[in-house]
Amino acid sequence: MAAPHFDIVARLRDIADTGQRSDQRVAAAILADADFATHASIELLAEKAGVSEPTITRFCRMLGFEGTREFKVKLAQSLAVAGRFIVAAPAHKDNDIPTIISSGALDAIGHVIQRIDRTDLERAAAIVADAGMIRAYGSGGASSMAATELENRLFRLGLRASSSIDGEMQQMTAATSNKETAIVAYSLSGEVRPLIEAVTIAGRYGAKTIAITAPGSSLAAAAQLVLPLSIDEGTNVYRPSPARYALLAMTDMLAMTIAERIGAPAVERMRRIKNLQGLHKTGAPNLPLGD
Repeated sequence: MAAPHFDIVARLRDIADTGQRSDQRVAAAILADADFATHASIELLAEKAGVSEPTITRFCRMLGFEGTREFKVKLAQSLAVAGRFIVAAPAHKDNDIPTIISSGALDAIGHVIQRIDRTDLERAAAIVADAGMIRAYGSGGASSMAATELENRLFRLGLRASSSIDGEMQQMTAATSNKETAIVAYSLSGEVRPLIEAVTIAGRYGAKTIAITAPGSSLAAAAQLVLPLSIDEGTNVYRPSPARYALLAMTDMLAMTIAERIGAPAVERMRRIKNLQGLHKTGAPNLPLGD
């Protein structure tokens, strides 16, 4: 039986390049139309590959499967998760990349603006502003970036904030939580196990937990307050994820709500930073704060 984390597509590509001639034909036929391969009978798949039916059965067993049925199930699972990356559409020279990027960013930010619950945003801001310690957790690419950015946004308001993108560190810092701690956890999927466990641990010690994540996810269930976020990634595999812009927009909305809630003390902290900039940089009045 194939290993649980067996990458069937990577194995098929390897066989298509270096396998025996008959195996190359089978692998190439499957990769050319993986959806067809998951539904076709052995007879049709053999016909498409130009091999015999016993060759198809032997091929599946060579991969570690008991037969074609188990092979098709594994292939279908891989398609469901990453099907759009198996046979990528060709990049067109006439693509207007600046427009593609900007439209994706605008759509993602617009999605957040339309769906944000202002009451929950205010509740989250109150929790963070009143906390003695804020810990921002993220995992992976965009979520890690957002967690780090939240720390960057909050310290300049005079708040004690720290970010962590390591699962073990998240759990250890969560174990030091108390009722004065606020946790802000980012995850686009909401299914990163170490992050979910860190939020759960922090909650047990009295921390107030906020999740910016997919509604209905495991992380959403673990947190006390959820700011839901769900962005359609589209089908263009060459375009970077627009969800990054949505996460930053959500972070900025939270940070600005917090800043306005704190008021004058936050402005004084920002004045100090800007004053420091003016001592070392030309054109400091026109630069972003802290850049």
